Formats: sequence, structure tokens, C-alpha cells
Amino acid sequence: MSRDRNFSRATILFTFFLLLPAGCAKKETAGPLLCHVGGTMRPVFEKLAELYRQETGQSIEINSADSGELLAHIELQAQGDLYVAHDPFLDVIMARGLAVDGWTLAEISPVILVQKGNPKNIRGLQDLARADVQLALTDPNASTLGRLLPTIFAKAGMDLPTLLRTKNIIIHRSGSYVANLLQMKSADAALVWGAVAILRAKDLDSVPIVPEYLPVPYVDAVTSATGKSYVLAPVRVTICSLRCSDQREQARAFMAFVTSERARPLLEEYGFRVTAQLRRQEYLNGRPLTTPKVSPGQGSTSGKAVPK
Repeated sequence: MSRDRNFSRATILFTFFLLLPAGCAKKETAGPLLCHVGGTMRPVFEKLAELYRQETGQSIEINSADSGELLAHIELQAQGDLYVAHDPFLDVIMARGLAVDGWTLAEISPVILVQKGNPKNIRGLQDLARADVQLALTDPNASTLGRLLPTIFAKAGMDLPTLLRTKNIIIHRSGSYVANLLQMKSADAALVWGAVAILRAKDLDSVPIVPEYLPVPYVDAVTSATGKSYVLAPVRVTICSLRCSDQREQARAFMAFVTSERARPLLEEYGFRVTAQLRRQEYLNGRPLTTPKVSPGQGSTSGKAVPK
């Protein structure tokens, strides 16, 4: 009898521990979401993540780097729940089959960044060619804004290749880096995203670029390092859920938050433009709801060939 009792007790315990993992999987509180965020969007997404945590209790971990580097990380490591980038990376990551749902939530535009008080009296793009202006630009071969520069300068009646040959211009792939050069007094002017300039408004001023000099939305095309052309204006800021995520519902909920009116004031405060026409779902279950700006063939290229 004692042996039977012990056997029954052991059977009950075995059954309990066998069922325990299934019960633990249904945890009340989800773990943190890992959100890969391109450097330009990092400051505003840190604020959005904190606001979301306060309202829902859901924590968001921000992993920030160059958008292209993050794409390579996602492809190699298969880790994370969300990916925030600017053009052309939403179409690229979808073409590679790494993401599920994708949204456009805002757009970014460039400005001329100058020293506080604008001591060189820079009023427009033409002034950047002056001999007394030390200019810093993002790399035309390795940054999204850099790829827009030939079109922007051409519309202003200037030839960027000639300017690069005849003038000592500081070139770097990072807009934050060239902006920091101005803060260190190592440059007089730079072309950066407005979202980069607004973070430095205490120390630096910005001069708007004449609208006629900016690429025409959905008309002007930019050629990538792959030799293919894609429309890159307006430059979208996008968010997508990753196929490798094991918290897709939570990721979808955070996407709904950042594409809602609740998030709009913060995005605009940080220099991102939000309109009802622009803010839309682009992909559902990996399938495009609108025409991709990058062809699927471009999505199969190596990480080095994709503009950063």
C-alpha cells in the first residue's frame, strides 16, 4: 500500500512538472520588445518607447546603429521584433523575406546646418561653394541623404562632382558626425536631415533649402550602388515587424501606437513630418499594399551594395 501511495504521488508530481512549461509560456507580462532603430530616429524612439511603457507596461529595448548595419545584423543574427529605418530599407528588408508588416509613419527632409548666429551669412546652397565656407557633407556613395545631393545641387544650378573636385569638403557617411563637426567649430556648414539639426538647435542654426531645389516627390529618382534606380522622395521613415520575432502581437501593438495620433506630437517635435496621406500601411504579411520603391531584385544584393 505504501509503495502504491508513493507511486501515485510520483505520478502526480511528474504530471505537474510535465504541464508546468505549458503554463509558464502563458505569462501575464510580455518580455521587452527589441526594436532596431536607425541612428536618425533613435532620440524620438527612445521617447516613444518610454511613453508606451508608461501607458501599457510594455518595455521596449532600443538597439541603434546605422540603418544598413542593423539590416545586416537582423539578417545574420535573426534577433529582434521591430526595425525602424528610413528609405530605402523597408522595401529591401521585405524583399529579403525578413519582415512581416510594414508602415510609413513620417518623412524627413534636409536643411543647411550653420554655426549659431550664422556668422558666414549663408542664405542658400550657392553660398556653400564660397572659398571661406568649410563645408561638410554626408557621403554620396554611402548615405541616403548623400545620394540626394547631386539632384539637390543640380536643381540649384550647381554641379556636385565639380564642387567635390575643386573645394576641400569634409565627407562622412554619418549625418550626426558632420553635424558634430559644426559643434566643434571644425566646419561652417553641412547638409543634414532636419531631425538631426533639431537636436542641436541650442548650439547651431539651420537654413531651409528652397523647396524648388528638393527632389520632386515620386518623380526624381536616385541611383543606388547596385546601379538600379528607385524613387527616394519624400524620404520615408518606416517601421516593420520582423519575421524572427516571437512576440508578433506585441510588436503589432507598438506599431499601431507609433503610427497613431498619440505619437504624432513627439514625431513632429523631433523634426519628422507626419501627414494622413503619408502615414499608411505599406506591407501586410510580407506582401506590398503599395508599389515598392525598390525592386525585389535589389533586395537580393549583398549588404555592402545597399545604401546606408
